[in-house]
Amino acid sequence: MRSKVFILIVAILLGLAAAFFAARYLDSARMRLEAEAQPVEVLVAQQDLQVGSSADQLLESDQIVVENIPRQYVSDGAVSSPASIEGQVLAFPVSKGEQITATRFKYATEVGLSYAVPKDYVAISIPNNAVKGVSGLIKPGDHVMVLATFETGGELEDAITKVIMRKARVIAAGADVTTAETGTTASAAPESQGGGGILGGGEAGGSQGQTEVPGTITLAIPPAEAERVVFAEEQGRVWLALIGSATTQISETPGMTYPGVLE
Repeated sequence: MRSKVFILIVAILLGLAAAFFAARYLDSARMRLEAEAQPVEVLVAQQDLQVGSSADQLLESDQIVVENIPRQYVSDGAVSSPASIEGQVLAFPVSKGEQITATRFKYATEVGLSYAVPKDYVAISIPNNAVKGVSGLIKPGDHVMVLATFETGGELEDAITKVIMRKARVIAAGADVTTAETGTTASAAPESQGGGGILGGGEAGGSQGQTEVPGTITLAIPPAEAERVVFAEEQGRVWLALIGSATTQISETPGMTYPGVLE
């Protein structure tokens, strides 16, 4: 009789232990499934993306958007923040619906300047100096407004200053194609001022604290706009105006003539 009671107690204890561990296992499995189903923000391509496309342009045109994807379906190396690829270019093709991974985008210094030129755009360089180029503070990745002044007939009343491009992206300053996001600098060729085209670097070989002014500014623009800029540079005087990072829209202007400037 005593042995039967002992066996019954052992069976009950084993049953309780089994139930306890089963509950623990089910709870762990439930937590794992909930974690895998938890949505994670990931950048996803909304259409097929071509090699050489600018990340900034793709994000601005909503060709790449942030979507919530269950954690279990997130690809290794998937990018969750647009800031992670800003200033970079697409080095490998991406298909519609594909998650954006860090290995897809690279900086122009790594793959060549041609990759920084968007599809159907061209790169064109214009002469630059401290006065016309915002004291040499324009950097790759910035956006600028292009203005031109023309004088016809040599008379002041015939002169006009007009915005010929409201917004253009800078892809190189001198030989420097490094954006602020890289944290490093790289140049395609040495600058005549020394220091490898580093803007504001204060490197040895120049005056300490003095911003170096690149001899050219290279813009990525449509071919028709390239004709406009070249004509303005050849027949007039071209100035650049730095556009603030928070600016989203730039209004159209009628241009300025004399004596309207005095009004």
